Amino acid sequence: MPQPQRLSGLLLDTTYLCNEQVVTGLAATLESLSLFGMPPAAFTSFHSGWRPPMSIGSYVTWFWSFLGCSLECFVLGLIYIDRLVKCSPDHAVSTYSCHRLLACSMTLAAKFQDDGHQKNHHYAAVAGLDLWDLNCLQRKMLKLLDYKLVVGPCEFERYRQFLNKAAFWSMM
Repeated sequence: MPQPQRLSGLLLDTTYLCNEQVVTGLAATLESLSLFGMPPAAFTSFHSGWRPPMSIGSYVTWFWSFLGCSLECFVLGLIYIDRLVKCSPDHAVSTYSCHRLLACSMTLAAKFQDDGHQKNHHYAAVAGLDLWDLNCLQRKMLKLLDYKLVVGPCEFERYRQFLNKAAFWSMM
């Protein structure tokens, strides 16, 4: 019999567990958003002064290989980015912001979701960011999200299904 898994303080039936398609789906989603999104009206702390040399798709895969977090964190990362953009449209995903948004949202997701999360210097090293920068980005995102990181099962499942569909369509 499948064992229930913890997700942001809630128990989920393992029917809704993630597979590696969420990684592919997140890469495809952020790639599309960054390439086809509108240029930012204003630069924020999440915007880089230059376009990172690694594509966002490769960056998501890099995170999967080296971050050491659960697959559920990839779903939570997208939820946090989406919430941020909804509450503060200046933080829209673009080629200049997607890497830093992903680094911050994945760090918060791993720290909130996973019991055995790493220290911030590990997340900063994987993200290719200075520790001070990552800490500042986390504080900024938490404040903009009003410290609301809890995700209910229905919302989580909606985003998980979205990422699975994005993964499917990216392979067509």
